[in-house]
Amino acid sequence: MKHDLPLTRWQLLIIGILVIGIFFRFLYLDRKVYWYDEVFTSFRVFGYTEAEVIQQVSRHPVVSIEDLQRYQHDAGRNLLDTIKSLATEDFQHPPLYYAIAHFWVKWLGDSITAIRGLSALISVLVFPSIYWLCRELFPSPSVAWVSMALVAVSPFHVLMAQEARQYSLWTVVILLSSASVLRAIRLKSQLSWRLYAISLIVGLYTFLFTGLAAIAQGLYLFSLKTKLQFSKTSPAYFIAFITAIAAFIPWLIIVVSNFSAINSNVNKDEAIPLINLVKTWVFNLSYIFFDVWGQSSLESRFDLTHLIVLPFLVLTGYSLYFLDRTTTKQVSLFILLSIAVPTIPLILPDLILGGQRSLTMRYLIPTYLGIQIAVAYLLATKLSSSGVKQQKLWQLLALVLLTSGILSCLVSARTETWWTKGNSAENPQVAQIINGANRPFLMSDTKIGRIISLSYLLEPHVQFQLKPKCHTCQLDSTSNLSFDSEFSASYSDIFLYKPSDEMLDNFNQIQNYTPELVYEPARLWRLSQNKLTSLN
Repeated sequence: MKHDLPLTRWQLLIIGILVIGIFFRFLYLDRKVYWYDEVFTSFRVFGYTEAEVIQQVSRHPVVSIEDLQRYQHDAGRNLLDTIKSLATEDFQHPPLYYAIAHFWVKWLGDSITAIRGLSALISVLVFPSIYWLCRELFPSPSVAWVSMALVAVSPFHVLMAQEARQYSLWTVVILLSSASVLRAIRLKSQLSWRLYAISLIVGLYTFLFTGLAAIAQGLYLFSLKTKLQFSKTSPAYFIAFITAIAAFIPWLIIVVSNFSAINSNVNKDEAIPLINLVKTWVFNLSYIFFDVWGQSSLESRFDLTHLIVLPFLVLTGYSLYFLDRTTTKQVSLFILLSIAVPTIPLILPDLILGGQRSLTMRYLIPTYLGIQIAVAYLLATKLSSSGVKQQKLWQLLALVLLTSGILSCLVSARTETWWTKGNSAENPQVAQIINGANRPFLMSDTKIGRIISLSYLLEPHVQFQLKPKCHTCQLDSTSNLSFDSEFSASYSDIFLYKPSDEMLDNFNQIQNYTPELVYEPARLWRLSQNKLTSLN
């Protein structure tokens, strides 16, 4: 079916939306918290291992913010150090993005704006990539235009574009590999299959879950209607796939050798009720269209699920139904496989074994792209309907959807933190408390990534005593933090940040002394001055 919007009018609107989407991607790049995962990006890009950083900071009784931040800046290490850091501790993250970032910061500097700017710039390539994919799928260019508009102001994609992580690059590669395999099937030329093989290699060296997208594309190939189509394309696909796997063998060996560690990193074992699991899936789905929730708790968001979130679930369901009923089976099957194959391996283990694999939105980027393309097809088709009343109804819906995205990006852009910042989301509140003290001192045995993330918001006069736990390595994390009366008298306030139970017990055993919890969400404790004087 061929459906065309009056492209002159809608193209102007969509071009304006694309400009807005690009603007949001580069707006206030340094405003939001440089969170835990991004701290590790800097470790890898600059060639440091977590074990090395912990050993250095644990060796000194007092460290400054400058001491911590030196591991977040270029110290002249080379690309081999970057790759070694990943191969030693971060096996689940292939090195391509980090290698690109390594040279990027050599060129533009290592500020937050510079390193996040790489992701923002790469994210702009999403627009031509999704346009190409939609042109391979649909005869009408209108679907491609609407798809670009939806992605441009998608709050989720904008948030990913502003993170110093590899997910913008992965988004682009997923779209390019999908478009290139369709082109290769259509043209049946050696060059087109070579380009597809290259896209798979780039994808695998960007993120491991590219393998799931490749499986979805292979299943689509097996679904081709005629034996002639299959016989002409299947050998070329297998050659391209095997070539990609062969090129990935050096990193694949590292992955296989450390598979259990990777599985524990991907899976969160905390129990979650089934109803909350389902609600979170629905809520995550809505984030690709509308997101003004900030860092509010899941419980508070669940209260509004039926009022705000469910319409997006209905829209998604109807879009997939409409796609299946009005397009060719090949088109609908390609999109449905692109949605289902990356999703099922994450959802099924959570349902059967427990865990929260499927709640991490960035793992499901191919799924959300497929959903957005299905919605774009629905809107483009309905907007070209011959019925005037129906056209106006769908025009209103399209404008509401795009306005929701723009509003979400406006709200998010003005904040220091968001739900995407994970365990670093409370950093602004913690920093405000600590910076308010005259001569603050912070003690902690939590993970070094959390401490360094917080250090970005602290005043230079804050000092630390640290015995960090290691997240990606095996080190003795036994805490022996302590202080005497002379030491305590040098500071106006002593804070305990995310202390372990062992650390708290050690302090509670001191006569006449009990830590005071001052900010419960981040587990920030203060040693009251009147308590400390009893130790003198």
